[in-house]
Amino acid sequence: MNRMLRNATLILCNTALLADLAACSKPADTAAPAADAAAPKPSLQDLQNPKAVQQAVASTLPQGDKATPLTSYRKIDSGHQVMFLYYGMSSLPVPYEDVAQIYSAEYSRTSDGFQRKDILKALQPRIDQEIERAKAGRYVILESRDGALLERYNFEKKTFTIKDMTSNDRYTYFHDNSQYTLGQSNATDFANLPVPDETKARAIEGYLSKYAQLRMEVYGFAQDADPSNRRVKLQVMKVRLYSPSNELLAEI
Repeated sequence: MNRMLRNATLILCNTALLADLAACSKPADTAAPAADAAAPKPSLQDLQNPKAVQQAVASTLPQGDKATPLTSYRKIDSGHQVMFLYYGMSSLPVPYEDVAQIYSAEYSRTSDGFQRKDILKALQPRIDQEIERAKAGRYVILESRDGALLERYNFEKKTFTIKDMTSNDRYTYFHDNSQYTLGQSNATDFANLPVPDETKARAIEGYLSKYAQLRMEVYGFAQDADPSNRRVKLQVMKVRLYSPSNELLAEI
C-alpha cells in the first residue's frame, strides 16, 4: 500500500472512530438528526475517483449568488486582469518586480537598476489599486467568438454540446499575459445547452453548417486562486449564446 492510500485509510479510520465515540457520548434521550443517518460514509473508492475528489473540493469553495444581476458582471479580456484577480484572491504577497516586468513595457525594457527602482516605486500604488479593484469585482464575463463553439444538434436530448465545457480541466489564457489563467470548477454542469425550440435549433444548426461566428458569454464567479499554476478558479453561473447579429439564441 503506497503512502497516499495508507494516509487515506488512517483518515477514514479516524473519522469512523470519532463518529463512534461521538455517538457513544450522546445522552440516551438525544436522537441524531435524520440528515446524519442519510449522509453517505466516506470510502477509499471515493478517494480513488478523481471526479468525486474534484466535486468534493469544489463544494468547499465560496459559492456565487445566483441572484446577482448580469449587469454587475465585468468583462475579462486581458491576462493582466487575470493577474490582478489572482493576487486579489490569493493570500500570497505580491511579487511587485515580477508583476511590473509583465505589466510595464518601460520597466521591462530598461536594465538600469536605478531606473527600474524608480519605475517600480511609481507603479506599486497603481498595482495595488488594480488588485483591490479586481478583488471587489469577482463576478466576471468571458466572451468567445468562433464558428465551431458547439457540437451538432443532439435530437434525442434537444441540446447542443458546448465544446469548451466538456471538462473541468480546461483553462483560458490571454496572449498579452499567458502566465495567469482562468479555470472552471463546474464547467461540465453547463456542457449541454438546451434548445427545445425547433426554430432556434434549426437557426443554430444553420450557423454551424456555415461556420458563422457565434458569440458566447460565460458568466462566472471567482472562487479561489491556485498558486500551483497561477490559476483563478471560476464557478460558472450562466452561459449565453448569441447569433452573428447579436440575437440571444439560447442560455443555460
